[in-house]
Amino acid sequence: MPEPKTTRGSRPTGSRAAVAPRVVAVVPLFRPDHRVVDNIAALAAQVDRVYAVDDGSGQAADAVVAELADAGIRVARLERNSGIAAALNAGVRSALDDGADFVVNTDQDTLLPDGYVAACIGTFDRANAVTRLGIVCADAVNGAPSIPTWRSPEGLGLVPEAIQSGFVISRECLERSGLFDERLVIDCVDTEFCLRVRSHGFRIAVADGTDIAHELGEMVPYRPFGVNRRNRNGTFEYQYHSPFRQYYITRNNIDLIFRYFRSHRRWTLAVVKRQTGPGIDAVLSGPHRFRHAVAIAAGGLHGFLRVRGPVPARLGRFLRRA
Repeated sequence: MPEPKTTRGSRPTGSRAAVAPRVVAVVPLFRPDHRVVDNIAALAAQVDRVYAVDDGSGQAADAVVAELADAGIRVARLERNSGIAAALNAGVRSALDDGADFVVNTDQDTLLPDGYVAACIGTFDRANAVTRLGIVCADAVNGAPSIPTWRSPEGLGLVPEAIQSGFVISRECLERSGLFDERLVIDCVDTEFCLRVRSHGFRIAVADGTDIAHELGEMVPYRPFGVNRRNRNGTFEYQYHSPFRQYYITRNNIDLIFRYFRSHRRWTLAVVKRQTGPGIDAVLSGPHRFRHAVAIAAGGLHGFLRVRGPVPARLGRFLRRA
């Protein structure tokens, strides 16, 4: 991955600076509604500056972009939809050029509570240099707590990966590990970044007691072969991803298994177990069972062949068909 441009010295992880660090936030947008304005306003109150990047929404985003601009938010607009990794990278580059010591990433549908960023920066301050902390993330999402896999010598809860919404990333981590992998386009972007950051010797910690509100996607009835049943979680619903997303989920997870199975074998076993069930649910329960089967078959083949970048146009049109 390309290294970001360096504009000022990195802040050593774990050291207390004589001056407050500069914290800049990045928010990728895609066809945003007006709720994003309140989310970004809550974020802007906690950081020095916010860069929002619209990922090719076109005229659908004009009203929201104008409202954000009126509120003093700097908004960049990509000419075409390029995926969340490209939008994140555009914002991160702007943040680093702006002298950020830490970069905060949030999705447009994430609400960070008051004091969240300060709690994350405080976690960096608690870290010893030997811990080499690169990312701090939320302790809970929608009330569901994280379960740290390890504890650092100073007692920080460490995790192998997390969703990128709510990430607070040190400048040093970005400069040494690189930016987000745009070849993945949308899914597994945060997972790949976490694996790569850990491969560069950095660790990921949770900020104790923090809880962010984040929309996790559409829930649909669990109806294998048209019969209402409880799923493996004991509920009658499951989290649904479109066939278009299913293609990227399948392809990119297989791609990452090839990349990281030697260095992260435990993660490899976990991801196979984690993704197999939802893929089967999508094909058996639907909606759009046949397109899900095609998405998984094509994504699986392309993952094994190491095909990256946007989905082929003809396949993409088929998977998106209403």
